[in-house]
Amino acid sequence: RAFASGRAGRGLYHGRDVRFGNNVSFSHRKTRRKFKPNVQRKRLWSQTMACWLRFNVTTHALRCIDKAGGIDAYLLRTPDTKLNSIAGANAKRMLQDHIASGDGAASGGAA
Repeated sequence: RAFASGRAGRGLYHGRDVRFGNNVSFSHRKTRRKFKPNVQRKRLWSQTMACWLRFNVTTHALRCIDKAGGIDAYLLRTPDTKLNSIAGANAKRMLQDHIASGDGAASGGAA
C-alpha cells in the first residue's frame, strides 16, 4: 500500500495494517468488520545507543526484528519506504546520528 493509517505511522507495523471484511452468519448474512493487527507496546534494547526504545510493534515486526539481529540492525537495514513509519524513521535518524558521532563504535556497534 502507498499509505499507512495514522496508527501504523506511529509504530513499527512492517506492512501490517487494519483490513476490512465480513462477518458471515449461519444464514449467510454479511456485516462489515475490521481485522486489526496484533499490536503490542514494547521496549526494545538498542545496543548502539545503550538505551530502551519504546514502540507500538506488531508481532510480525517483532519476528522481523529478531531475524535482523535486533532493533539496531532492523532499523539500519530496512529502507524508509518499507518502514513507512514516523516513529521508525525518527529512531533510525537517532541511531545514524549516534553512529556518526563515534559513540556507536565504542559500545560494540550494531552487529
